[in-house]
Amino acid sequence: MASITENITHLLAQSQETFQHMGALGVVAYSAGIIVLGVAMLPLSPFAMGAGAIFGFWGGLLAITLGTNAGGVLNFLLSRYIARKAISRRLAKHEKFRVIDAAVGREGGKIIALLRLCPLPFGLANYCYGLTAVRFWPYSFATFFAIIPANCFFVWLGASTHTFVEDKGAKHPGHMILLGVGLLAGFCALSYITRLAKAAVEKMEKVESPAPEPAQVP
Repeated sequence: MASITENITHLLAQSQETFQHMGALGVVAYSAGIIVLGVAMLPLSPFAMGAGAIFGFWGGLLAITLGTNAGGVLNFLLSRYIARKAISRRLAKHEKFRVIDAAVGREGGKIIALLRLCPLPFGLANYCYGLTAVRFWPYSFATFFAIIPANCFFVWLGASTHTFVEDKGAKHPGHMILLGVGLLAGFCALSYITRLAKAAVEKMEKVESPAPEPAQVP
């Protein structure tokens, strides 16, 4: 999978001018590619950075937002209505999934939003959520809002790095310092949000986990 990701990333670098010359259609085409990658369960963070490098921050954010949300919806629907049996068989023996399923059934979109802030594979998670009791619209809204922080961070990183390289920022130490500070601040903020979300999910998992049966006294 790593080699596939590297090959696609290399292809994107070669296609940068093509996407840029396409204008708005380039954004739509890039979003369509993100949907395909999500269905294939490939890591999307390199392509979020690529979107920032190709289209700039706002164009890249639009492309990755459209692609990840549409891909998330497609994965969810495929899992719920088409490939449900196959995916269910794979996850049936996973205790952690059963606990999350129970929590999602009780809390709905709230748990989905928290899990979106945790470092889980995006495509695989979407398929898993299709098996839970969460309804479509709470899932969609939770996905849309909860992936904004990570999308903004990776798109900004790609856009800033591209600008730095294009402007030959090595000649401007101030630009390098600003990029480094921004990168550190964004990473710390994202890590802090992730820790909070993981703590909240773990707390709910403890609530949902069945208590051990008391030992019987002979």
